[in-house]
Amino acid sequence: MKQVFVAGSGSGIGESLLRKLDSREDVFVNGISRRGEFFSGDNKIEKGKNYRCDLKSEKEIDLFVDFYLGKIKILDALYLCAGDGLFKPISGISGSDWDDHFLLNVKSNFLLLKAFYPVLKNSEAPFVCFISSTAAKKGFPDSSAYCASKHAVTGLAKALREEWKPDRIRVFTIFLGAVSTDIWNDRPEFDRKDMIEVGALSQYLESFLFLDKSINIEESYLLPLKGVL
Repeated sequence: MKQVFVAGSGSGIGESLLRKLDSREDVFVNGISRRGEFFSGDNKIEKGKNYRCDLKSEKEIDLFVDFYLGKIKILDALYLCAGDGLFKPISGISGSDWDDHFLLNVKSNFLLLKAFYPVLKNSEAPFVCFISSTAAKKGFPDSSAYCASKHAVTGLAKALREEWKPDRIRVFTIFLGAVSTDIWNDRPEFDRKDMIEVGALSQYLESFLFLDKSINIEESYLLPLKGVL
């Protein structure tokens, strides 16, 4: 049975992926988000559970990691789906807005990767999958913080891909065009019908679990039919 973890499983892509993987009998999946269920050290981990953890809080991440790593020995796949959007002109972004955005979009990935490295290294053919964006490759107006955070995550992925090669940990980065999730609720100028369906994306991400271990998807682009919206 595959042991899988989804960071950012409370909404959007992460939530859809958690549900998709939980429907399989050959996958034992858990996730974390600030919308998840509370846990205690006495709990057993349960298949399909989305546990509560505010990924903007280093303290909460540490508490969850202590709980979770006390109960698993290997991890076959880590999907990093957490993140939010900050879509304002640079003149309207405060320093605290910027820092808060980078805590979730960048630092939480660093903290989780550092914590899960020992159990990834213990696995036979593990991978980490960064769910990124075309904003990691292009610039968009009113998106300076978002583009900067996604470019930073791309750099993190590239470095770890080389650093972890001796441990045979594969590092995938998926650059997504527009996916129909609630992140677009406040941007009515974009038509959700033109976007990638989140269920279809989850099916694609699920397939990574059953790739031959010799395959390393370094970088992949997924765009809706109309391209970059």
